[in-house]
Order: sequence, then structure tokens, then C-alpha cells
Amino acid sequence: MSKITEIAKLGQSLWLDYIRRSLITSGELKDLVEQGLGGVTSNPTIFEQAIVGSTDYDPAMKRLIEEDQSVQEIYEALAVDDIAATADILDPVYRSTHGRDGFVSLEVNPQLAHDTEATVAEAKRLYETVKRPNVMIKVPATPAGVPAIRQLIAAGVNVNVTLIFSIESYRQIAAAYLSGLALLSEKGPSVSGGHRVNSIASVASFFVSRVDTAVDKALEKGGNKKLQGKIAVANAKIAYAEFGRIFSGPDWENLAAQGAGVQRVLWASTGTKNSLYPDTLYVDELIGADTVNTLPPATLNAFVDHGVVAPTLSAGLDEAEAQVGELAEYGIDLDTITRKLQEDGVASFARSFEMLMEGIAAKKNRLQLLKKSYRASLKQHQGAVDKALQAIKDNRIISRIWAHDHTVWKQDPTEVSNRLGWLDSPQVMRDAVLQINDFTDEVRAAGYTHGLLLGMGGSSLAPEVFRLTFGVKEGYLDLAVLDSTDPEAVRAKAARSDPARTLYIVSTKSGGTVEAFSFMKYFYNATLAAVGPDRVGEHFIAITDPGSGLENAAKELKFRKIFLNDPNIGGRYSALSYFGLVPAALIGMDLARILERAATMAENAKDHNCPVEGDNTAAWLGAAMGELALSGQDKVTLITSPQLAYFGAWVEQLIAESTGKEGQGILPVAGETVVSPQHYGNDRLFVYLRLNGDDTFDTKVQALEEAGRPVIHLNLTDLYDLCGEFFRWEMATVIAGMRIGINPFDQPDVESAKVLAREMVAAYQKEGRLPSLTPTLQSDSVRIYADIQADSPQDALQKFLARASAGKQAGAGQSYVTLQAFVEPTPETDAALQQMRAAIQQRYGLAVTVGFGPRFLHSTGQLHKGDAGHGLFIQITERVESDLPIPDQPGGSTASMGFGILIRAQALGDRQALLNANRKVIRYHFERNTADELIKLAEAF
Repeated sequence: MSKITEIAKLGQSLWLDYIRRSLITSGELKDLVEQGLGGVTSNPTIFEQAIVGSTDYDPAMKRLIEEDQSVQEIYEALAVDDIAATADILDPVYRSTHGRDGFVSLEVNPQLAHDTEATVAEAKRLYETVKRPNVMIKVPATPAGVPAIRQLIAAGVNVNVTLIFSIESYRQIAAAYLSGLALLSEKGPSVSGGHRVNSIASVASFFVSRVDTAVDKALEKGGNKKLQGKIAVANAKIAYAEFGRIFSGPDWENLAAQGAGVQRVLWASTGTKNSLYPDTLYVDELIGADTVNTLPPATLNAFVDHGVVAPTLSAGLDEAEAQVGELAEYGIDLDTITRKLQEDGVASFARSFEMLMEGIAAKKNRLQLLKKSYRASLKQHQGAVDKALQAIKDNRIISRIWAHDHTVWKQDPTEVSNRLGWLDSPQVMRDAVLQINDFTDEVRAAGYTHGLLLGMGGSSLAPEVFRLTFGVKEGYLDLAVLDSTDPEAVRAKAARSDPARTLYIVSTKSGGTVEAFSFMKYFYNATLAAVGPDRVGEHFIAITDPGSGLENAAKELKFRKIFLNDPNIGGRYSALSYFGLVPAALIGMDLARILERAATMAENAKDHNCPVEGDNTAAWLGAAMGELALSGQDKVTLITSPQLAYFGAWVEQLIAESTGKEGQGILPVAGETVVSPQHYGNDRLFVYLRLNGDDTFDTKVQALEEAGRPVIHLNLTDLYDLCGEFFRWEMATVIAGMRIGINPFDQPDVESAKVLAREMVAAYQKEGRLPSLTPTLQSDSVRIYADIQADSPQDALQKFLARASAGKQAGAGQSYVTLQAFVEPTPETDAALQQMRAAIQQRYGLAVTVGFGPRFLHSTGQLHKGDAGHGLFIQITERVESDLPIPDQPGGSTASMGFGILIRAQALGDRQALLNANRKVIRYHFERNTADELIKLAEAF
């Protein structure tokens, strides 16, 4: 007996909060119904992800386009078809329960939520269009919705009342249902196919998790933790007790005698939004007779796997009432919170409908132009990729990934099972949007004009992409990112804004990253001097994992806000969590749109979308990267429209740190000059990320294809489509990792350079100096460290690069070159590095990457030590003219080390780690004029 059936024996029906055409046509929904599933709910967001995120609906859309249907008409036709088909699958349940269960819900346009008559007219029209007795029309519990509900029940229309948060609102809805029943009993149904009083049905959808999200925030402000995670369940239990009182007594018994059924309470928004809470919390605690729980697929799967079936809903009512009563003692008004939740919910649903229309319009345009958003020219590699996709299908890889099955990658679950939280970020983070936006409004109102994010790697790269790609919306914070320990870089960031008007975002998953903590201590002291001890903490927020060292420090230092991220998300997979979304909100980005694009891509990457018959582009991209890497095309070279250029740095970290280990590796190449085909080796897979309307690289990419180079095209409609790319590349990377046989979630070699850097620092603190090296060549202001005898810096570089294997003629085993610049990241230095990069690339036909240290240590540094060892590493350091002390403690006056010492220690540590891994390394140290000296080296080719 399944748990779905077990829970039904206790009087509760489980419904699925999800719909998609392939779920219907594949037989999967029918299987769930046979296991005991009692119903299905839908909403515009679900339809948007399904319609826009797959090819399931393309044939029907093409037909509707040919009929010259409008965008809204296309949506309605597609939705009605799905709802009708789902109703037919649920019909046996409807009949066997005599009309008490087996329903599917279709939502009235949420933009009508404040218009009673328009809501009634639309609901009646949709009901008559679907023509199924077991369809429910969803109507929001707004002031305008209450009389609409009464009229619809009186007309004989089944109603799912949505967006109920408070007990008072629930009472109004129940009263509307009862008065509607009385009218129906008196006059009978007035719509075609309408129900009489003995067959009409309704549910009152009480939203759960959002209550905890909002109340927890209020409790956190007051420093009260005891009630966190308790109020949503308590509120629901009180509502259930109210349900018992309403549907009893003489008035109800009169209607019941005529065959009327109770308006069951339905628990909605039951996916857990706080990663610290059990994922089945809002199922296990809310089981009772005459109720429904509608669950998103992930929550349903979790409940079937490890949920607890017991009659919990009636237990602990006194405690629940006491908990809600206790809120008032903390100055928290639950009525105010729930009223705001309903207002925000209505606005959010209306916005979702707007984005649904936008998504369908964009897809309609693509279909009219007969354009796909992706294509590939893989030549002789196509067969291998097709076989890989078939294997992915045959071995159920996609469904296993979504089920968090660690055996997709390794038999040992270590650093796999606890690293898959990113799969649910696009959905889970929806309920955090209001909290983040409220916080953003708070700091704007407080007069903050600038933000500075202090972090490294996964904590800093996505925010940097957002800032450099989208800019800053007027009135929002001008955000910068600091991820260099060079003292001049720190000074430059300090000089760009007034500490009194700057918000500092300390961002680190582990909470112990030396760079982030060093930055925090420095800027804490600078802000302390500017605003004084009473206000300094207000200028800092933390984004970190629960229980980290940063969380503890932030509490001690009275930071304005602490955002605790899901600990089951690794740093490089965190773009769509608090690590990316909080900075995005601060610059004025539309978080709902970010998550909508990401959720659509996540839907595209689910197991319903077959990697063979469907258009699962993440699986397709991952299979291509993996298979071509195995055949020697292991340099994934990103060519982007100029507006998308900054995305490359994020992709670079994701792929390099995820795949470079166990002697394997896929080298991401971003920002390289696009040249003619003859200047590339045969080790490349090109991915062209193109923004609609931009043709900057079309001709050059076409030349690569005509020369037989493998090229993948990914086309973006607008800049916000980039938010979907975060998810596509995350999924593609883990699939590529599976194909090449590694664990894409650990980073075993990142720590080696950190350990050696710590040893260098310890030596400095003990002896007052860092370990010294003897140069093999010294010329003017340049010192060179390498096992090479040379006459000049140029000669040394040429002899070093002569060690490259294969050159332009081979694929597997071909070398690559990395410029590792432990210098101040100025525009001049960056331009000189790019000039040197282009010169090496064109002379040797090698892939060349560039990374500023210590930033790259947290990303590509893993691949440098963990791959097959074909890299040639050119380390670049420079003299520190004036060091900048790092306070030993925030607010303290002592400093035992400076940023200059730290970056030198990091460079020495990374060099030694590379040598320990038998890598080829040459170090250039410049006493002055770093950019000029780099240009001299470049001009030698």
C-alpha cells in the first residue's frame, strides 16, 4: 500500500500541484492516479514553465498560430486541452468517490482578482468551455472574490478558493460557500453542465509555508527563535478547528440533508521553503479528515519516500492557539502579516500571468520564424552524442538526478547527496522574493547608495555577472565586487564610495574564507571610523550557510541582516539562491523574472522532457560536452554576444571546478579573441551564446562551422534569458561530469594551494618574512623563476611554451596555457594580458585562459591541479609598493599582516601546489610597469 493510499484512509486526499502535457500523454499521471492521487491543481506559473519550457505544445501552437489565434487564445486553448484531458484521467476517481474527489483546477485570469463581475463571467465561461463535471475553477479570496464565490456556487460551478492566509478570510469564504449553497438549493444551477446542491464541490485553499516565511522574518527581527517554523502549522490547525465548527449545527445539517458536501480545507504552498525545516513538514503535520493537500512533485516524492502517515491535524490545538497568541507578546500582528501575504500573492499571481503571456508571445514568434532556440553542428561527433543521449534515456539519468540519486556519479554519497539543493532553487526561492525585495526597499529608504560585495568564486561571480550585464536601476545600489587581495585593488574599492552610504555584503558559503573575512575586517574598521560603534553593524549583511563562522561573527557584530542559504547548495551552483538573488535585488533586477526564466529552463531539464524525443537542452549540451571531451575536444570555448560577455567568467568557474579532477578535465575558455579557424587546435568545442538581434560574431562562427569545427548555438531572446542559462549550464555540467566519470560537486585540489598559502603566512608571522626564491634570470625590472636557461624574458617564455604538446595538429592531450596574474586587476593590465593571450593563441594554436589571483584559485585552480596535466602556467606577480594592514579582529587596532603579504603568500602557495602536482610553471615577477612589460612579452611573438 502506498503512502498516498494510507493517507486517504485517514480522510485526506493528496493532489498534485503540477501539470504538463507529457505528464498526461506519457501515462505517468494515470499511474499516479492508480497509486491513489486524488486530484491536480494548476496555475499560470506551472503552465508557463510547461508551455515555454518544452516542445510538448509546439504542434498545437503551430496549428493555433495558423488559425491566427492571439497569445491569450493560444494559452487558453492549450490549458483547456490539458485540463480536460486531466479531468478524464481523474474521472474514475470522481465517479468512485461519488463526486467528492477526482478534481482538476483551472485558474481565472488573476488580473481580474479585484473585479467581481469579470471574475464570475470568466469562471462561468471557463467551466462551460472545459465541459467536465470534475473541473474546479480557481478564484482568489480577495474582497472582490468573496461575492464571486457565492455567485459561482449558486450557479452550480465547482470552485477552488485560493490565496487564503487568515482565519477571518477563511470564515468569509466558508460563509460565501454556505450562502451560495442555499441559493443553489433554492434556484438550481444556471450554467450549462452546472451542479445541483448534492453534487457541487469546493475547496478552500489555505496557504501554509508562506506564513512561516513571513512570520519567521518578523521573529528574526525581534531575536525570537522559539516560534520560528511553528506558526504556519498552528494557523492551519486553528483553521481546521474552525472548519469543524462551521460545518456542524442546524444550518449545515439542513444543507447536508439535501446531499451537500463540506467545503474541504486544502493545504497549499506546502513545499518547504526553509532548508532547515524537514521537507515533508507541511504534509506530516497537516493530516486530517475532510482535507486535501496539494503537493509539488518534489514534495510528493519526498513524502512517498520518508513522510509519516498519522492523524496529526487535530492534535495540539491548545498549543497552536497559545503559539499564535504568543506572537502578540512579541509585537507581531498575524492579521497584518496575512493580509499583506494575500495582497502580495494576488500581485504575484497577476505578474505570473503577465510573464506567461510574454513567454508564449516569444515562443509564438520563434515558431512563426521557424527558428529553434538552439542547434548544433557536431559533424563526425553527432553519432557519439546521440548514443550518449540514448544511454541517458535508457539509464533514467534525468529522473535519477531529480530524485537526488548519488549513484548517477558515484557509489559513495559523500559530497553528492548534500550538494543537490540547486535543483530546486528556481522554485524554492520564489517565496524568498518578497523578503529580499522588502530588505532592498529598507536599505534604499535608509539612504544607502552603494554596495560592495566581499567574496570569492561562487559567492562573487554571479553577482558580478548581474551587475556588469544589467547595470544599476535608478534609485538602487551601485554594486561593486571585491575579489582581489591586492592592496591597491582593496584601496580602489574603498575609495569608490562613502562608507556612511555603503552596504557591505559579506558573502561566503563556508563562512571561513580567508579573503572574505580579511575584507570584512578591513571595511568594518573603515566604517567604524566613519559612523561610530553604534551604527557600524547596520552597514553589513552576511550571506552564508547555517552554523558557519560568518553567521556567528555577524551576530556578534550586529549585522543588519543574515541570509542563511540552503547548505545543500555548493558555491558554484548558488547563482539562483540568496548568493545571487540578494545582490541582484540590490541593483534593481526583477527577481520574479529571474526565477521565472530559471524555472522554465529547469522544467526543460526535467525527466518529462526526454533527451532523445524531446528538447532537453541541458542534457543535450551536457552530453555534447562530455562526449567531445572524451574524444579530445576538451576545450569548451564560449563565444558570446558582447552584451553577454561577463557570463563567461561564471561558466568558466562552473565547468573547471566541477570537471577538473581525477585526471580528467574540461577546460572552459571564455573571453578569448575569436579568430579564423586555422588559428585553433583540434581540441575545441565552440558554444555560441547569441542575443537576439546581435550579429557580431555570426560570420566568424559560420567560418568555424564551414571549416568542420563542432559548434553549438544557444539563442537568447533578451538579457533576462541569461538567468535561465545559469540552470542550463549547471545541469549540463553535472551531466558532462557523469559522462567523463567524475563527481562534479567536490573540489579535492582547491585546498592544496590554500594549505600552502597558510603555511607561507605562518612562516611570515613566525619569522617576519615569506619564503624566498632564487630567480633563474633577472633582467632590468623582471625576475624569472623556472627550470629554464634563457637569455631574456622573451627567450624564457618561448622556451617554456616550446614544451607544449601536440600544437595545432592533435586533439586529445593537447596543451593549454594559463596566465595567472597575482596583480592589481586594472583595465591596463587586463588589456596587456589579453594582448599576450592573443599572441600566444595565434602563434601556437593553443587555448589560452586568463585569471586574476587569488580569484581563480576558487574556480579554475581545481582544474589546474586535478586534470590530466597538460597545462602550462605562466604566473605573474608584481612588487607591492605600499601594503595595507588587515586588522586581526573587527574593530581591533592591531594587524599582524597586510593584503600585500596575503597575495604574495597565495601566489607562492599556488606555484608550489602546481609544482607538487608535476605541472609546468614559469613565474614572472615585475618590479614596475607590469602592463608595459607584459606587452613587451606579447610583442616577442
